[in-house]
Amino acid sequence: MSPERAVIAGTEIDSSELVGCQVKMKTDQFPGKVLTTRIVGVSGGKLLMDRSGSSGLVADLIHNQNVEVHLSYKGEPVVFCSKIAVPHKGKLQIPLADTIFPIINRAYQRIDIEMEVRLACFDSANIAMVRLNRLRWMRTRTLNLSAGGLLVELPLNLSDDYYMIVNLGLPEVTIPDLIVGRIRHCRPGRDNYFNAGAEFVIREYCHDTVPRSLIRNLPEKLFDFDKKSRDDLDKFLTEKYGNILLQE
Repeated sequence: MSPERAVIAGTEIDSSELVGCQVKMKTDQFPGKVLTTRIVGVSGGKLLMDRSGSSGLVADLIHNQNVEVHLSYKGEPVVFCSKIAVPHKGKLQIPLADTIFPIINRAYQRIDIEMEVRLACFDSANIAMVRLNRLRWMRTRTLNLSAGGLLVELPLNLSDDYYMIVNLGLPEVTIPDLIVGRIRHCRPGRDNYFNAGAEFVIREYCHDTVPRSLIRNLPEKLFDFDKKSRDDLDKFLTEKYGNILLQE
């Protein structure tokens, strides 16, 4: 992969690098579970999977369901979404997606958890013309969460000049009700949705990481999420959900 960790076209993948690789999968059939198995071969752009993984759960996977695949390619973690193919005879197959996405290493452990959150999205160029109380708020679900950011499902594709205001709804931990997040990536997900990754904006660093126009046009209280809040959230997530850390 390039130093910039660019996306890779599925047709450019070197299949010899994949055989024998460990794979982690998230499926519709087993929500909340991460299934682990290995690639035993590659044929016609399809990964051939060992069905004995995850105590036999891989063998029970049904045909044509959505799957999110995590693996290591040339030493770097990558991810793609596809559909499981279960032929009448032969090995379970997962077609390579047209695009394979790199996973950016994070300073905080991500929790593989789905929970409802409320959020509103806006782009930095037009925030001066948008009133906060007129933003379109929506309910959606997280796919994973950390003290540094989150991955959520959205019905629209966002570019990296977008931001979100999110309410995590975690009364058990003392953090601001609303947190500003900066969109870092957005890729196709399940059922015509998009998976948007956002990095939380920290108060101490906001003047270095977000446009001045955004800071000027948003209430100061939206930037109350500081380093202490981040550490408190990290401690809470690790203590409560540490048994379901998403390992890459």
